[in-house]
Amino acid sequence: MVLSYIKNGTIMEHTERRQKMAPDRQGWLYREMASLSARQGYEMILRNFRENTQSLEQLLRECQKLSIKGIYIMAAEMQHSDIYPFQQLKIPIVAGNNLFYEEGIDSYLIDNREGITRGVSYLADKGHSHIVYLAETIDIFNFRERREAFLSEMARKELGDASKRIWHLGARIDEIYNSMKLRLNAGIRGTTAFVLESSIVSMGVYKALKERQFRIPRDISLLGFDSLPPYNLLGTELTLIKGTHTKRHLAGVQHLIRHIEDENEEILKIYYRTRLQEGDSVFDKTKYIYR
Repeated sequence: MVLSYIKNGTIMEHTERRQKMAPDRQGWLYREMASLSARQGYEMILRNFRENTQSLEQLLRECQKLSIKGIYIMAAEMQHSDIYPFQQLKIPIVAGNNLFYEEGIDSYLIDNREGITRGVSYLADKGHSHIVYLAETIDIFNFRERREAFLSEMARKELGDASKRIWHLGARIDEIYNSMKLRLNAGIRGTTAFVLESSIVSMGVYKALKERQFRIPRDISLLGFDSLPPYNLLGTELTLIKGTHTKRHLAGVQHLIRHIEDENEEILKIYYRTRLQEGDSVFDKTKYIYR
């Protein structure tokens, strides 16, 4: 079974938005998962579980009734306690986008810490010191790792106290856009660069900045995390920290099958390294002087 665990629905909304933007990629992923399972003699069952409206007990009974052999969970929204009921099934479980290593669960993850560390270092090398991190208001594993890495790298680079430089703007584009307008009204004097926590933050913040006629990157530099189609930021090619998604989830399903067939398979936590894709949204202060 491939299970998407939906706790508050925001991440699923983000996923559905990406599916509309690039439907072939998401469809390709599920087709490849199903094909991979079939080649190994298994049938893949796809389920979305919405915590607020569906019965967990009913889902667990369904797993038992269908003799599910293993579960790959899209677990971005899950808290640690959410995994315990699934362990009662006594079957292999692999989690994507979350870490349950102490619970004996295999995990396949983006290396969020490495990505943010790389991004802050990149901005510092371009001469930026007063950097602000723009965050969503939801609290999930990937975002917690990114925020902690931002604070750590800012301290390591001796770029000042960053404890008040994480601004929580919202969970949807319109919320982020409105919150960012209020921040701009209050003034961002001294700030030269923003780190954007997610594609949703990128879109909301960019809309607010362009409405106020900020010149990017001359007035403010932007560094995003997670890709988005270029037509969402017309006139700007966003410099991005990018992580792999589709191949990582496929590798997780492959490991699940190995674990089903060999109960002594090692428990793994696999971090996928990010890469920095340069665009034109970061101003190089080491070469030019602001006017």
